[in-house]
Amino acid sequence: MTRWLVQHPRTTDVILSVLVLALSYLAARLLSVLFTRVLQRLAQRTPSTLDDHMVAALKSPLAASIFLGGAYFAVHRLPLREPLLGRLDATLFVIGAFLLALALVRSYGILLDWYGRESKHAATSVAAEFAPLFSKLGKTLIGMLAAIAVMQHFGVNVASLVVSLGVGSLAVGLAAQDTLANMFAGFTLMVDRPFRVGDRIQLASGEVGEVESIGARATLIRTGDDALLIVPNSALMKDRLVNLSRPTRRMAARVDLNVGYDADLAQARRILAEAARGSALTDPGQEPVVNIVRFADLGVQLQLVFWVRDHGDLATARSEVQEQALRRLHEAGVSIPSLPTARPAREEALQARS
Repeated sequence: MTRWLVQHPRTTDVILSVLVLALSYLAARLLSVLFTRVLQRLAQRTPSTLDDHMVAALKSPLAASIFLGGAYFAVHRLPLREPLLGRLDATLFVIGAFLLALALVRSYGILLDWYGRESKHAATSVAAEFAPLFSKLGKTLIGMLAAIAVMQHFGVNVASLVVSLGVGSLAVGLAAQDTLANMFAGFTLMVDRPFRVGDRIQLASGEVGEVESIGARATLIRTGDDALLIVPNSALMKDRLVNLSRPTRRMAARVDLNVGYDADLAQARRILAEAARGSALTDPGQEPVVNIVRFADLGVQLQLVFWVRDHGDLATARSEVQEQALRRLHEAGVSIPSLPTARPAREEALQARS
């Protein structure tokens, strides 16, 4: 048998290649069984879910990599001519680069997701808000490195390609200045964090709504009438805005009211303060304040300042307080001057003609 193998070297190489391929397949299957029956059970005993997801994600790429390594050695044992051997070698290299990139992408995604949800820094970190951006950047970088490795294997001049891409990127950047400005502004908003998802903000144009998401190009804001307002990030960076949710959701409300000059101002101020305390939406820990603003033509102008527990109840609380104030003032006999009655337009026109 040994003499026959020595006399037929080509057949010997083929047999050895088949044996190597079969052994690599058995090793890949053994690794899969090891992951399924041993590593997954060990991972389930730990309190963290990171190792569970890692074992499930890396089982297939690692098993395929072992079989691919055996196939590489098997191919190089075969008595093949150089053109065919080079093609097979290039194919195996591309598959290996793809498997490595796949394993890295899965591991990176699992690690980022675990850090944002289950790590001890998850409650205080900004990983949840940065996760979509970091995920896209990381996966893009891994894909670019894999593509560069494949191109270098095939003899492509990567340096000249990078220079060409740089010139093209400059042209694209000049043509898409607004889009790039919004993207950089979105990144700045996520770093500086003047508001967060769920905060209620007031724009410079007067719209008020809750922030639903901060995207790479625009921020989505849900207004009070349940409309979705899409605001470019660059506009939020340039214009002034008010964060109604920070430092607390409590908000001050103001009510202006005129009383007659013959009214008892102390009594009127006491009634207005009691009207503010009578609403269940106001903050009982903050006393309302009543100030005399000015002496107007229609009477003394008073301003009631009170605090609402939640800014979402501002309009309802102001309406309740105004209704109670008006009722209490009427019951107390405090005079409230009214606007002069407007004359009909026809009467004014006849007077103008005369």
